[in-house]
Order: sequence, then structure tokens, then C-alpha cells
Amino acid sequence: MEPEKEKWINDVLRIADGIERADPSPFLYAKIRHRLFEAAPRVYLPARTVWLTATSFALLLLLNWRVVSQQVSPADADEVELSTVVSEMQLYPATNQPYSLWSEQNY
Repeated sequence: MEPEKEKWINDVLRIADGIERADPSPFLYAKIRHRLFEAAPRVYLPARTVWLTATSFALLLLLNWRVVSQQVSPADADEVELSTVVSEMQLYPATNQPYSLWSEQNY
């Protein structure tokens, strides 16, 4: 190895020689156990917040129910209009075309 690299490595390793182990406070374990077994303080929510939350969930359920149960207008009228437009403009579905637009000769 290069002498500069070895010197740098030795300097870095020498820094760790003076490090001592950190010792915790003698009462740290007792403090942690006390906090674990101590009852958590109760949290009270204002009644307004509870009612607003319940109302918003009820409104969300109502709107979802309306969307799911909403009847779609009869498709028969749309099909008649569509077939009229297709026949007037002489448009036909792709399955009735004599050749496919994406056949080998066109791309």
C-alpha cells in the first residue's frame, strides 16, 4: 500500500483508542419501567368533533349508496340514436370492414 494511505488509516484507528464506553444512569432502568406501567392519561374529544366525524361518515355512506344505486337512463334510446347516426353517415363497425386498417399492408 501507499505510505500516505497507511498513515491515514493508522491516524483514524488511533482516534478510537481513547473512546470509553458510555454508562447509563443507575436509575434509568427504574424510570423506564415506571413509564411502561404508568397509566396513560385519558384523552377527551369535544362532543362537536365526535358529532362532526359521525355526520361526515354518514354523509359519505349516503353519497356512496346514491352513486351505487342510481339507475342509468335506458340505453335503448341511445342505441337507436347511434344506429340512426351510423346508417345516415354510412359508418360501420370495424368488424364489418372488408379489410382491417391495421393489416400487414398498411403498417
